[in-house]
Amino acid sequence: MDLILFNGLIHTMLSESNVVSAVAIKDKKIFSVGNDDAILQLKTENTQLIDLKKQHVFPGFNDSHMHLMGYGAALMQIDLSSAKSISDVIDLSKAFIEENNIPKNSWVLGRGWNQDYFTNREMPTYEALDQISTEHFIFLRRTCGHVATVNSKVLNTFNLKKEFTSIDGGEYYDGIFKENALELILREIPEPTLEDIQAWIIKGMHTLFSMGITSVQSDDLCVFPENMNEMVFDAFKDLAEKNLLKIKVYEQSLFRTKDNLEKFIQWGYKQDYSIGNFKYGPLKILGDGSLGGRTAYLSQSYADANTKGISMYTEEELTTYITFAQKHNIASAIHCIGDAMLDMALNAIEKAQQSYPNPNLKHGIVHCQITRPEQIEKLKALNIMTYVQPIFLDYDIHIVHDRVGEKLAESSYAWKTMSKLGIHMSFGSDAPVETPNPLKGIHCAVTRQDLKNRPKEKYLPHEAISIYEGFYHYTVEGAYASNNPNKGMILKSYEADLVVVSGNVMENPLDGRVEITIVNGEVVYER
Repeated sequence: MDLILFNGLIHTMLSESNVVSAVAIKDKKIFSVGNDDAILQLKTENTQLIDLKKQHVFPGFNDSHMHLMGYGAALMQIDLSSAKSISDVIDLSKAFIEENNIPKNSWVLGRGWNQDYFTNREMPTYEALDQISTEHFIFLRRTCGHVATVNSKVLNTFNLKKEFTSIDGGEYYDGIFKENALELILREIPEPTLEDIQAWIIKGMHTLFSMGITSVQSDDLCVFPENMNEMVFDAFKDLAEKNLLKIKVYEQSLFRTKDNLEKFIQWGYKQDYSIGNFKYGPLKILGDGSLGGRTAYLSQSYADANTKGISMYTEEELTTYITFAQKHNIASAIHCIGDAMLDMALNAIEKAQQSYPNPNLKHGIVHCQITRPEQIEKLKALNIMTYVQPIFLDYDIHIVHDRVGEKLAESSYAWKTMSKLGIHMSFGSDAPVETPNPLKGIHCAVTRQDLKNRPKEKYLPHEAISIYEGFYHYTVEGAYASNNPNKGMILKSYEADLVVVSGNVMENPLDGRVEITIVNGEVVYER
C-alpha cells in the first residue's frame, strides 16, 4: 500500500452521511475506504501514513471554469484588485514599474481594477494611464477581462482612435476597449515564448494546489490571438509528457470562429483525447460580455445605462457554429451572462441536437447568471448543464438590481432552483476574474452574501444551497462536467485526488484551511 490516511472525517460524497475514518491508496487509485482498524491492516513497511487528527477530507476540488494560464500570468502582473480609485490604479502601476525596473518602450500589463469600487465609478481612460507613464506601453484589464484600458503611447503607436469607434462585437473610446475590440491590442503585445507560457501554467498550478484544487476545466486560448493556439496546446502537452503537469486540465477550447475550429479538427482536435493530465474538452464560445462592464447581452436595456450589451454572434452564426461542432462530436460550453444571450444559446443547441442527435454530448452554459424562469425549465428539457461561479455573488450582489432591474434580478443566480430540477451544475471561479478559492465560493452559495456577510438582507435566500451541496458541486458535478466517471468521489478504484481541510468547515466554509492536497496518490501541497 502506498499511502493510508486515517483518524479523519472522510466525505466519500456518496451521501452527506457517508463519512468514514480511513482511506488506502495504491497505484494512483483509491484501494479501499473504511474504518481505521480495517484500513490500517493494509499497511506495509513502505506505506506512508498520515494521521488526519479528525480533519475533514474531500475529493480534490474541480474548478469547472477558469483560465489556468491567465491566472498564472496574472500572478506575475500588476495586481489591481485592491484599487479603490483611479489614483490607486496609477500608484500601484507606478510602484510595479519601479520595483521591477521595467525599461522604457516595454509593455506593462495588469489586471483587477473595478470602477464600481471607485468613488466616481468611472473607468480609467488613456489620460489616467498617461499619469503612470507615456514611455511604456500600458495595458490594464478590468477584473472581468472583457474591458481594458491603454495609454496614449499604445493608441498613437498603433494608430487607434480616441473617439468612440464601433467594430463587430466590440467598441472602444478614450483608450477603453471592450469585447472584440480587445483584439486590436492583444495582437500588438509581443508574443511570449513557450517557456513563458509554461512558467505561467506552473505558477498557477502550485497556487491552486494550496487551495485544494486538483482539476480544472480551463479556457486558455482566450489570452492571445488565434495564431498562438498551437503554442498554447504545445505548452500543455509538453508539460504533460514530461509529467510536470500535475494538475488535471480539461481544456475548454475557445476557437473564435468556425473556420478556426475546422482547422484544428483537421490538425487532430478530438474531444476527450488526452495526453497525461491534459485532455481536450468542449468548444468554448464567448457569447457576450460581463455584467460589471455592462456588456452582458440582455433582453431589455440595462436599468442604469442606455444599452442592451454586446452579442458576439448573430443567432444564425451561433447556430451554424454549434451545429458544426455537434456534427464532429464536440460539445459546446457557451459563455452566457445576459438572458438574451442565453435565449440564443438555448435555441442554437436545440437546433444542433435536432440536426445531429447525440445524447452523449454534454452541452453547457458557462456562468448562466441572468435568467428567466422559463429559460431554466428549457435547460432541464434540453439536458444542458451549467458551469456556475458562486464567488461572483461577492460583487454581483451589490450591482445586480441596479444593472438589470428588479424583475430580472429576482429570477437570477437561481442555483437551488436548478438543483431541484436536477440540472447538472458544476462550480468554479472564472479565475483570474475572481479568487479560485472553493471555500469562499461555497460560502457565497450557502449564505447568499458576500465574503463580509453583506447584505444583512440576503439576496434571494430561497436560492441558497447547503454546505454539503456546495462541496458536491465542486467535486461530483465537476467530474461529471469533465467527462470523468472515476473522479469526484472517494470510493474504491476512483482516482486518488484528495484534499485535507482543517477547521469547522461543515458549519462555516470560511473557517476551513487546506492542509494537504493529493493528486494521484502523491502529496503535492502541505501547508
